[in-house]
Amino acid sequence: MKKYKINLAIEVPANFEIEVNAKTRKEALKIVLEKYYSNDYDENDITEPDWANFELDIDEKGRIDDIGNGIFIEEIE
Repeated sequence: MKKYKINLAIEVPANFEIEVNAKTRKEALKIVLEKYYSNDYDENDITEPDWANFELDIDEKGRIDDIGNGIFIEEIE
């Protein structure tokens, strides 16, 4: 019998939360999206993960060895 270490990707709910000054809601959203896409933020702008509501983030229908499917299996013995 072989022994395996399995690593499955999970998705954990958290929020990107920043306060900005803007004239309108639309402008505020634009400013925040620009900050996000330009990496102009730090870890304090991400809320604590909601660990009680995580979900698997894997492709169970794909091949086990496909890159990016969220599944990593390593034979350890």
